[in-house]
Amino acid sequence: MADTQTVVAPFSRPSDVTVVMDVAHPQPIQGLGNMLILNFLDSASSTQPASITHTTGSTTSVDQDKLTSSEILDGVLTKKTDKATGAFYREYSNIDALAKHGYDEASSVYAKASAYFAQDKHSDKVAVLDLSANKMHDALGAFWYFDWTFAILSKPIADANSLTDLSNIFETNKDHFLVLQSTDPTGFTKLVGQNYTIGLVHGATEPMDSAFVGAIAMLPVGSTNWKFKTLNGITPDTLTATEIDAIDNAHVIGYVTVFGKDQTTAGRALSGEYIDTLHGVIWVKTKMEASLEKLLQDNGKIPYEQRGINMILATGTQVLNEASERGIILNDENGKPDFTITASGRDQQSAQDLSNRHYAGLNFTYHASSAIDSITVHGVVNSDTILTR
Repeated sequence: MADTQTVVAPFSRPSDVTVVMDVAHPQPIQGLGNMLILNFLDSASSTQPASITHTTGSTTSVDQDKLTSSEILDGVLTKKTDKATGAFYREYSNIDALAKHGYDEASSVYAKASAYFAQDKHSDKVAVLDLSANKMHDALGAFWYFDWTFAILSKPIADANSLTDLSNIFETNKDHFLVLQSTDPTGFTKLVGQNYTIGLVHGATEPMDSAFVGAIAMLPVGSTNWKFKTLNGITPDTLTATEIDAIDNAHVIGYVTVFGKDQTTAGRALSGEYIDTLHGVIWVKTKMEASLEKLLQDNGKIPYEQRGINMILATGTQVLNEASERGIILNDENGKPDFTITASGRDQQSAQDLSNRHYAGLNFTYHASSAIDSITVHGVVNSDTILTR
């Protein structure tokens, strides 16, 4: 809610009691379900970013980062150019904004965004990054900490080495996911073992990748499994048992009909680790950083003594307790969160850390919560039939 400038005194009433109330809003954790479409400009079908031209006197300058009034009204939320690589980042609040400002209905970017916004649980925006393949690392680095966590491709990358390089960027940073789609499980052969790359198997004519992110990623972290999910507008595949085994063995995800319901076949990254576990790791990391940063910002001084260390410990403990409540951390049979957290005292810090006013004594361990993906039932039937021996 916007602040109101006080230009007149508030009304008063005859009373001996006055209640003044303010609404406190929590700090948002951004990007944990938002999606970025990577649009490589090396492809002839890719759309080049449009420039905005401003004329001042006789001098003409280009300002790609300034939103026009029409862009704002149509739903373009932000845009930013990285001058070093030429990469161009934009956020859109609706599908019409893409069509009017950057990507027409025939473009692959529009198709991906359309499938994303067609899902029931999509975010209030989608981001697009125009970039060059030969500047991929630096371009992604420039926008890595903008408001997104899941990335997809507008079009497949044909070169296997370039695709591996892209996946390795996500694997190195360990705080974003790359979601890739292929028509066959063998398309992910060179990416086996990657924790932060998710492989989907589906026909190239339907954007299962953007639908997958739109349907699941914005659900509260820790509350959902990525298996059993229905994707709006995606046609389930008819697969043989052999084909399903090949998908499962490659740790990739298909889309089939099971007992009348269209659903994703699994919820694993290419390493075999479960997406909800890794998403929980990202949540804990992000929340811990945000909470401790806020602790430093909101206090005049955190004393480098036991009292200040206890404040750090209390903040970290609060984050882990919330993670347990969300279903990220396992609760034991007594309902107690399965984590430990310790904060070593001032006398255990190095002389260099004391000199730099740096504290490095907070440590924690937790047992990740899991989920039930399959069930086996053992039954016995008592029959009255006497069999002849």
